Amino acid sequence: MATAGLTPEAAPRLNLPKGVVSCTIAAINTTCDLTVPIDTLCEPSIDDHNLLNLPTIAFLITHQPSGRQVLFDLGCRKDFWNLPLPIAETIKAKVPGIRVDKNLIDVLVEGGSDIANIEAAILSHHHYDHIGHPSTFPKSLDLIVGPGFSEEFLPGYPTITTSPFFENDFDRNVRELDFSGGLIIVGFRAIDYFEDGSLYLLDSPGHAVGHISALVRTTDSIAAIDTFVFLGGDICHFGGSFRATRYLPMPYMLSPYDVGQSPDKSPTLCCTQFTACHPQQENARTSPYYKVCSGSDSWYENPPLAQQSIEKLKVIDADDRVLVLIAHDLAMLDVISFFPKGTINDWHNLGWKQKLRWRFLNELPVEGNERKEVLVNGTYVDGKRVKDLDGKCMQHQ
Repeated sequence: MATAGLTPEAAPRLNLPKGVVSCTIAAINTTCDLTVPIDTLCEPSIDDHNLLNLPTIAFLITHQPSGRQVLFDLGCRKDFWNLPLPIAETIKAKVPGIRVDKNLIDVLVEGGSDIANIEAAILSHHHYDHIGHPSTFPKSLDLIVGPGFSEEFLPGYPTITTSPFFENDFDRNVRELDFSGGLIIVGFRAIDYFEDGSLYLLDSPGHAVGHISALVRTTDSIAAIDTFVFLGGDICHFGGSFRATRYLPMPYMLSPYDVGQSPDKSPTLCCTQFTACHPQQENARTSPYYKVCSGSDSWYENPPLAQQSIEKLKVIDADDRVLVLIAHDLAMLDVISFFPKGTINDWHNLGWKQKLRWRFLNELPVEGNERKEVLVNGTYVDGKRVKDLDGKCMQHQ
């Protein structure tokens, strides 16, 4: 039975870096929508929670003093079926719901971005939904990758049969990060990209070879409070993988707005409505619903190491000065502003952290919860659904 009064445990001190220079961040909906079996990403199983709805968000980061720009991730190429054959076959086998309407470069151009001013794309990792279509960008765009990437994937397919990149994708400068400098930021090995404390690239291993995250300062020296955004990439895929925690217990009472529901039925919701399906009933309000999937079909390369990264993420998320954004958080679609309509720098004043925190609960199989939609109901090729979620081919007249 839930206890109404739970006192949060003090989180370990985060020791956020000092600095006076900030970056502007624009979140970009890459138009890659995925619906995937949850048991390839999370465990243990929860009855009737079989699919995850995953939009794919990239970020355009602008260094305020200089105007230099970098991308964090590139989404998925529109014609994903033309990826190297082993990758295309993996998508066919493991991703029942996928639709990509545009290449990222088209989203950027339509939004008025000067592509020539973007110096680099920081790839959180090598999976198809983060590497985009590099050859559509000017050769002046560098690719920044994590440790071990070059040995694993260069010079590309077909020379490296397991590479998700074609060889012409690497017809540009590829910079592999070296985290041996001794800098530690928010618990991860780090590199100060602009060398002024405005953007840190973080070694956050476990999900894939060379997986990296980022910490971006979003307020400058005149602000009343230092704020940051943590760009997690695929450090995890669902809010219930790092919430709740003993640092941030689930409130006993929630409003419909907290979980993204209509307030028509009830002005308040008891947490027991959402904890009833929690695998750890004795700690349902102070522990995440899921851990990293460790099965043979897992998308995680090293599940124990990935879980260690998530433990650090829990501490980061407990700090009100840091907004945690993982690449596939469905809640972002309803809360934050997207490119080209705005930036996310004013997130603290707008209360976005609180608005995002518990919205994952609305995806759980909860009694009285009417949400049963999927983000994408099959495989789409050139805008047409060719298969449903069960793999059945669609008949088109």
